[in-house]
Amino acid sequence: MLRWMKKTIFGLALWTGMSLQAAQPNFIVILVDDMGWADSSTYGSDYYQTPNLTRLAEEGMLFTDAYASSPLCSPTRASIMAGQHPARLRMTVAITPKSVAEPEALLPEGNAYCGKVQSKSHLPLEVFTLAEALKESGYNTAHIGKWHLTERGMDEFRAEHQGFDFVIGGGSLPGPPDYYSPYKNSIPNLKAGLKGEYLNERLAEESIMWIESVKDQDKPFYLNFWHYAVHGPIIAKKDLLPKYAELRNPDADQRCPEMGTMLESMDNSIGLLLDWMDRPENRELKKNTLILLTSDNGGVTHKKTKAGDTWTSNRPLRGGKANTYEGGFKVPWIVSWPGKIEAGRVNETPVQTTDIYPTLLELARVKPQAKLDGQSIVPLLAGKPMEHQPIFTDFQHVFGAMCAPSSCVRVGDWKLIRFHHAGMDAKSDAFELFNLKLDPAEAINLAGYMPEKVAKLDQLIEEHLKDSDALLPIPNPDFKGNPIKRRHNPKQAPDRPAALRLAETEIRTAIAGKQDFQLLDEKDRPRKTHALVLEGAEWVSVENRLDGSVEVMWIKPPINSEAKVLFGWKGGATTMEINDWTIPASELILKGNSGLKN
Repeated sequence: MLRWMKKTIFGLALWTGMSLQAAQPNFIVILVDDMGWADSSTYGSDYYQTPNLTRLAEEGMLFTDAYASSPLCSPTRASIMAGQHPARLRMTVAITPKSVAEPEALLPEGNAYCGKVQSKSHLPLEVFTLAEALKESGYNTAHIGKWHLTERGMDEFRAEHQGFDFVIGGGSLPGPPDYYSPYKNSIPNLKAGLKGEYLNERLAEESIMWIESVKDQDKPFYLNFWHYAVHGPIIAKKDLLPKYAELRNPDADQRCPEMGTMLESMDNSIGLLLDWMDRPENRELKKNTLILLTSDNGGVTHKKTKAGDTWTSNRPLRGGKANTYEGGFKVPWIVSWPGKIEAGRVNETPVQTTDIYPTLLELARVKPQAKLDGQSIVPLLAGKPMEHQPIFTDFQHVFGAMCAPSSCVRVGDWKLIRFHHAGMDAKSDAFELFNLKLDPAEAINLAGYMPEKVAKLDQLIEEHLKDSDALLPIPNPDFKGNPIKRRHNPKQAPDRPAALRLAETEIRTAIAGKQDFQLLDEKDRPRKTHALVLEGAEWVSVENRLDGSVEVMWIKPPINSEAKVLFGWKGGATTMEINDWTIPASELILKGNSGLKN
């Protein structure tokens, strides 16, 4: 992954950074909709072509471990505008007609192990938005594109009432009525263009025209360039479709030609903006403009085209939009500011969309007037070390096989997911613990092996939920059964194994050696496998191969030593195959015995 920047990993000791103190900079926040972490050649895709995202990254800093504040769009968008956790805002799911003005946790129905949680229908006017904070300090402000922070008919909460001087779009639409002009004449303040005009490039042109109109004023500007792409409806950009049809590998995880065209069109729109800023007459403007690009959640894995192609795959990550596995809310994140941010850097520090508000305020030298949950990442942009606070994500909702109500925290390499009331009796919680450095595919649940780590991280989740006054599902005291049961329909998840095992579970040795392993399912078929060393890493190591096999290697073992290697399944393509409960790990024990010859 990230082939073009492998040698530029952020070295804290190699670069002392430069001052970001300057006249109030201009800000362009580009938000792509439903674009997963792996949905670009910039982040390693072999299928989706995004040369302009790569161009933007080569001019600035690319973050490898960035997160949306939610695995769904409206909560993340609200977190950007408010700088607060979606749980604090009581907006924890996408706004739909089911959203309400005053959300509540509902009583359980039937034999459900817990009740449903409602979500807010709008971003309240009482929230002092990022746009209002910057406008009050002298900025020109504009929002162009998707808003989705109000329900249909609630026009008083549209973008023009939340701190923006100029608005195109800015309403309740989750996706455009059409990506081709005239867009069914349903995008506010956007007139129909020429026949064949595609929305992504048109929004870029509108953004350029607005910047052109304010750039010579004695005021900085803040622009939200928020794409509808690549949210459904899936409508291919026709001139690019033959290219992606030819590139399509039917056996690849990412193989949807329509999505390929939509992503490349979005990338073209970024190119239009960058080309305009690279004009000689805009040289000074570019020097004083910070561009931040990210996405509102992970890629969509639960929908297919008419041809049967899943819209995208977030592999090597697990999961997708609407769950708290990495594929649900790990996103691309690129920041460019020529002359201020050293070009071509990669940063591995975890960051989140709640950080955008405090970061831009600090750069604009504006003091916050409200409680902010995010953390300014100005030190990172300046090339200095910074320890980020814990990353919290909540999704308290029931979406069938896609998820179970949960909250999670990431601290360093560790991630804990708390599945609310999903313990053995629905009065306790269930947990999945992952080491993301050793297991980025979240294949091996370590919760049963590390109860102290679980307790420590769960205490952080508990404190976060109390501090944010989060709505939580109500447990069903009359529930009978085990919440940890299959959520998927086997007919819709043909590749999910019913059971997994290793053909060999113990090795006794007195000398160095190596051996290949792969998990076997109930029919003795080999399955894609990931492994990590739980105990004995001083003499045992593993190599996880791309083909789904694992090589276990060991040096001459210490006398009477014992090592434990865990193996988990990292396969599956459909939502139901990937997002169900983690299959328990299989164990391999290696014992060092000086009395053996082999």
